[in-house]
Amino acid sequence: MVSLAIGCIASTAALAAAFVFLGGGKLRRRPLPPGPRPLPLIGNVFDIPRSNAWERFIEWKDLYGEVVYISILGRSIVLLNSVKSTTDLLEKRAPSYSDRPQFPLIKVGHQWNFGFKPYGREWQSLRRTFTSQYNSMATLRSFYDAHRASATTFLLNVLHKPEELSNHMRIRGAQVIFEVTYGISVQSWDDTLVQTAEAVMDVVSIALYPSMWIINPISILNSFPRWLGGGIVAARVRRWQADLENLRNAPFEVVKKSLATGTAKPCFTANLLQELETSSENNMNEGIIRDTAAIALGAAYETTFAAGEVFLLAMLLNEPVQGSAQREIDSVVGSDRLPDFIDRERLPFVTAVMKEVLRWHPPAPTGIPHELTHDDMYEGMFLPAGSIVMANIWGLLHDPTMYPDPFTFDPSRFIRDGKLDCTKNDPSRFVFGFGRRACPGRLFTEDSLWLMIAQFLAVYSISPPSNGGPPPKAAFTSGAISRPLPFKHVVRPRSQAAQNLLTQLAQGQ
Repeated sequence: MVSLAIGCIASTAALAAAFVFLGGGKLRRRPLPPGPRPLPLIGNVFDIPRSNAWERFIEWKDLYGEVVYISILGRSIVLLNSVKSTTDLLEKRAPSYSDRPQFPLIKVGHQWNFGFKPYGREWQSLRRTFTSQYNSMATLRSFYDAHRASATTFLLNVLHKPEELSNHMRIRGAQVIFEVTYGISVQSWDDTLVQTAEAVMDVVSIALYPSMWIINPISILNSFPRWLGGGIVAARVRRWQADLENLRNAPFEVVKKSLATGTAKPCFTANLLQELETSSENNMNEGIIRDTAAIALGAAYETTFAAGEVFLLAMLLNEPVQGSAQREIDSVVGSDRLPDFIDRERLPFVTAVMKEVLRWHPPAPTGIPHELTHDDMYEGMFLPAGSIVMANIWGLLHDPTMYPDPFTFDPSRFIRDGKLDCTKNDPSRFVFGFGRRACPGRLFTEDSLWLMIAQFLAVYSISPPSNGGPPPKAAFTSGAISRPLPFKHVVRPRSQAAQNLLTQLAQGQ
């Protein structure tokens, strides 16, 4: 079996080489973008780093230019490392750059996920359903109470167990998205639905990492005999598939049952199911509603949690910034209530902190790649059809020409004349994707993150431990979804007035 697996790999490499040498002759005649020199047969397999790929891609920009070409087993990959190239291709030429590659590990069970579906009518229908609930101002305002409830739970959880800050942030992210999507209240990290969502998104983060875009380790490892781990791999794949189906179906069935008994809360799923029953001119069906709800849950849960942890680490490492935001809150809101959405326009520095959190370390540093559907030419460089095209989001957000001193956490870069001004450097333009594949949940995510930041800073301060240990540093996981590595901290109410406010909050529950 081992020899069979090796033979399969060799055959795949030989076929890829034959394509490039024989069928891919036109690629050789037209100038491809520059990039690291590939090895025979396998291409640039060993050039993709195991960690922090986004940093290596920026190094390649310095060596080869803003558009970099690599290949893996004959598959072309185009890396975009500038705002100009990303805008020119993924936005201005969106019709040719809006498809998705077929990621080997995603094919295991994500065929229903419109985020990974090919560009076309089915994708457009699913996205339209999603956008109808997560991108209109009226609907976004209807979610405010869910944001407030999750923020309140977070603040009180921190008060009772400040040492479990990371788990509290996880619960906050899960609570708000389960509430607005399914009307389900989750209170504990041990909740089965939360555990399932966490397991699914951990695997997705691996599946979308650059080294997994083409190579399918499952196919190889499944060829191994049981004593070399083949059976373990098969069992894990079955578990992942089961988790995916549970995430897709279990909360949806809860909503259907609650509608039948008249106990359903207003939420994404209940609203659309009721609309399906009452409207005679409706292109939706239960499958569309179920699948778009599951997508909302998975995407929002992980990005909300990751961005929240980045905020906490940024405040830990930048206490002067923390103090500036707190002084703004004190001067505008006072100390007898928590900041709310009505205060947003009068708290520009707090909003700038939120924007800088997204810029300093975006939740998905390399984003989700696009696929080019037609041969294209760009600034004299040939881009072959079928290429995987990736915008290095982290690289764009650390471009010193747009963000001077990019490794410094500096919200003031978004403040001009005392007002918030992101007209030329809004990081959300890049963080949430590009062109027709841009995430429609951007405003929802920003609302959730802003309220958590404003209310946390109103009542808490976070600082490094004073026990003389090594100082904390900015270090992050390396998956497609990246968040801070565990860090030590001290969190405490920032004043007696803050303590009183937290006490009142607890009594009101």
